[in-house]
Amino acid sequence: MSEEKARRPRIYADVREEKSGIPALLESMGVIVVRKQLPMGDYLINEDTVVERKSSWDYAKSLFDGRLFEQASRLVDHYSNVYLVVEGPLVPRRYRGRERQLYASLAALTAEYGVRVVHTSGAQETAYFLEALARKVGIEGQRIVVHRKQRLGDVREWQLYILQSFPGIGPRMAERILEHFTTLERFCTASIAELSRVDGLGEKRATEIKRVLVTPYKRKARRAATLDAFYEETGGREA
Repeated sequence: MSEEKARRPRIYADVREEKSGIPALLESMGVIVVRKQLPMGDYLINEDTVVERKSSWDYAKSLFDGRLFEQASRLVDHYSNVYLVVEGPLVPRRYRGRERQLYASLAALTAEYGVRVVHTSGAQETAYFLEALARKVGIEGQRIVVHRKQRLGDVREWQLYILQSFPGIGPRMAERILEHFTTLERFCTASIAELSRVDGLGEKRATEIKRVLVTPYKRKARRAATLDAFYEETGGREA
């Protein structure tokens, strides 16, 4: 690989994004685009950073048919940095009169799920954003592992798999944790202060991890659909 090519940012694009024209736009801007069938999300910037792209119409539709928060939950469970790009007018014509719920959902994604929401007018602006993000946080000229649950072989793979099931832990953070503690047993019995000393983990994530480890299991009663719960929190349906 030439030195010039090695310096170019690399983005993994889901094959279904080809028809959007964005992969071609990215290539015209000097980005190396690797097309793959991604297990979730539309673009991988690095092993910890994923971007989901939705038209504003699809965003509204996914909110009102109950898919939006389930999808957000899966993404934040697997990646430390989740971006949602919404293309087009934030309130599509068909959903006028439901502005309050649409904006409330954006607030919920940001405040409760930690999703970074970006608004663009269309494919060209989305490509500008992706290219800039890749240059800021991407891994230039290097291949990344497309994160997916797979058949596991040796103990090391199982250790990494288990760690990545904790909130806020991606592939690289899992490696750092194992390098720091050497065993899962030491990780599970560590205090919040000890967890916080792992490079990049921080007290907030350490506290959440410890909460998962020490909270007694309670069987959860079956709840209403996600959308119904959202309506309850935002004050009921609007006309």
